[in-house]
Amino acid sequence: MLVTSTRTVLGSVIAGLLIAGSGGVAAAEPASAPAPAQAPDVPGSGAAAPIAACMAPGDTIELRTGLGALLGTGSGAIAGLPVFFVGAIPFGIIGGVIGAMVGSTTYAQDAWRAPQGC
Repeated sequence: MLVTSTRTVLGSVIAGLLIAGSGGVAAAEPASAPAPAQAPDVPGSGAAAPIAACMAPGDTIELRTGLGALLGTGSGAIAGLPVFFVGAIPFGIIGGVIGAMVGSTTYAQDAWRAPQGC
């Protein structure tokens, strides 16, 4: 009885997180097609220079690693709850380490893509 109710609660929490997480992706608007180029004899024609996408001010590897660890620890602790509440500790530690790795990796990827001198 306890195992069934625990699975049900855990399944509802995970389903809710998945629905909330995918809602932002589903609500995102697809990129519009670029406007057609003007004729070469018209002044001001030509391709526009791309806008450099710099990192946000205050966005550091420490911040992303800490947020990833925080989210990973919470998720791991919730996942470990069905194991007699004692499982929440090791699952939280493992989730925190994985979350920290994911957070630092996303920062490294974004910093690599950002143009130099931003």
